[in-house]
Amino acid sequence: MKTQREKIILNYFDPHKSLDVVDMYNWLSPDITISEPDELPWGGQYHGLTGVGSYLTKVTQNIISEIKLEEIYTCGELVIAIGRSQGKVRKTGRSFDIRVTQLFTFNDEDKINRVEFLADMSSFLELFETQPSSS
Repeated sequence: MKTQREKIILNYFDPHKSLDVVDMYNWLSPDITISEPDELPWGGQYHGLTGVGSYLTKVTQNIISEIKLEEIYTCGELVIAIGRSQGKVRKTGRSFDIRVTQLFTFNDEDKINRVEFLADMSSFLELFETQPSSS
């Protein structure tokens, strides 16, 4: 049986709601922090709801992607979501299907207050040709 917080994350990833930004913002704490690896074109720390907007803009300027959720579970205060990021790089049209993990924490009102994105970085960096070749 899924916990309330796991159900929130399942709703967050519902593909029919993925374009409903207003609905997504309802699950977010006003003081949310989003953390992506700095090496990515959209990487960095984003704070607050304004930061979420900046983050979404940067991501969508670089890739068209959908997260296909495969597994979700709770470990202490964290809700862990594991899946695949599938899509295309806007600049090159290159397709990708990369395993990703997202770590969610919540505030006392069950609003998401931190999201940390983890991924197969070598696969992502290869898409953007930011990793030196090994030849």
